[in-house]
Amino acid sequence: MGRTVKPIKLSIRAAFVLTIALAGVAVTGAGALLGKEPAADDSGLPARVDKLVQAWQPIAGERRLDDIGWAKDIRDALSLARSHDRPIFLFTYSGSANRAHALALQRC
Repeated sequence: MGRTVKPIKLSIRAAFVLTIALAGVAVTGAGALLGKEPAADDSGLPARVDKLVQAWQPIAGERRLDDIGWAKDIRDALSLARSHDRPIFLFTYSGSANRAHALALQRC
């Protein structure tokens, strides 16, 4: 059998002292950070950000989703499907992050 870690029980006084000590350290650290001088030169920042954004853009192979003929609504999709003799792939989602209400997720 594995060994378990014994929980530490702190008295109210010890917990209070520990909380005050940690708060003091946080305030002291924040004060030291606020006392620092601002960065010397941020003039190249926009160019660096633009370069990073450009590097993160998807390549052509990663943009295959854009090749799908998306329809505005189901009526347009039905019309296009009839005229081109093609099937429809219908993707729906309830829009809820709550699992109990996300019907599409429950049926997947």
